[in-house]
Amino acid sequence: MAVGLLRRLAAARPAPVFVAVGMDAGPVREVLALNPRVELVDSPRHASVLLVAGGVPPDQHDALRRVHSQLPRPAASLWFRSDPLIELDQARRIDRLGDLPAEIARLHRALVGGDMPGEPGLLPDQPPHPWQGKGKHGQGGEGMMGGVPYGRAMAMAMMDDLRDGLQLDSLSFTLGPFYRALPPGLQLKLTLQGDLLQMAMIESSAYPVHLPALFFEALQRPMPIAALEIERARYHLYRLAPLLRIAGLGSRAQRPLADAARIQPGSRLPDLYRRITRSGLLQSFNPGLGQLDMHQARMLGGVAWRAAGMPHDARSDDPSYARIGFEPLTHEGSDARARLLQTVAEISQALSLATAANELQLHTGNTERVETPKGELSTEQRPADASHLLMDLLPGLEWSQALLLIAGLDTAALSPYPMERQQAALC
Repeated sequence: MAVGLLRRLAAARPAPVFVAVGMDAGPVREVLALNPRVELVDSPRHASVLLVAGGVPPDQHDALRRVHSQLPRPAASLWFRSDPLIELDQARRIDRLGDLPAEIARLHRALVGGDMPGEPGLLPDQPPHPWQGKGKHGQGGEGMMGGVPYGRAMAMAMMDDLRDGLQLDSLSFTLGPFYRALPPGLQLKLTLQGDLLQMAMIESSAYPVHLPALFFEALQRPMPIAALEIERARYHLYRLAPLLRIAGLGSRAQRPLADAARIQPGSRLPDLYRRITRSGLLQSFNPGLGQLDMHQARMLGGVAWRAAGMPHDARSDDPSYARIGFEPLTHEGSDARARLLQTVAEISQALSLATAANELQLHTGNTERVETPKGELSTEQRPADASHLLMDLLPGLEWSQALLLIAGLDTAALSPYPMERQQAALC
């Protein structure tokens, strides 16, 4: 009787789901975060459902299997615009975003209610680092140090601390490509010494970002400015949410997502700057965190370039934007704080431009260059991947600051395929 009560209580709670974001997933995580039937969790060990959203490249299938095998049993997977792994051919695929919450909730209820057994783990039930029988006492160690005693790797290879030169043990590990605090697809090999990052290597870059088709169509014909600016504001609001969550302000991270879901021409977010500055997010950044030189800022373009004080914006050459008084906004400092303030300012500016353009029914007048939320797009160039900058920017940072820096830098490339076209091809 007690077991039955516990099952009913567990089935009634929001379904804990871990989202492994692949390519072409769209804003699936942002949409699910607002649904009361779903609880997004940071680790697969806390989930009953693994949602694989978007295609995963074959060379990352093993990483996906490791994520799947960390699910507590019983558990199941759901595949959104992605084909299940060959071992999970009975798993369900869904192509409509609106169908996901109900199916996730159904799977969760069936699992905790005992109506379905769930999926088996995909990896053998053995330690990733075999250790039994190794070492003087069979504990897996190598004398005083080294090895993997009892299956746990030891910190080894003393290095000089970057702060004070003391020699401390270092620990190397790989993070990604499905770690929630990193951009989807990004895989880093890191060396930690205490809480200080000593070295960062890129093992795989973040997946390219797919923007709405409006930005690509603006290279072919005049497009409604109001629609472009609303999509620009939505993109930047989506980027605020992970920054707030990583800074320990998860209760405030829902608000930007809710704002992104409801904005339209005529919308205002008059309290956005106050909300961000009073949230404590700015104070989470150490002074000068992630400061870029001019070459690095130009490589990133867009917000990062203007946050370095450079008023470069393709909209400046558009006569239709001139009619509504557009002028590029800039900030000084070129660090994480300046980029955050630049992002907030550009959200408010985009909403104001959308309102003014909607009243005049203005369309773009320049089809040679388009300013996307990630930077300038033309027929000859588009924002390229800049993940390699992390190898120079991360060493010397404390762990919490490193995660904030990564979340605030838009390093992924811009995909040559618009979001809608990719999603239509997958459906």
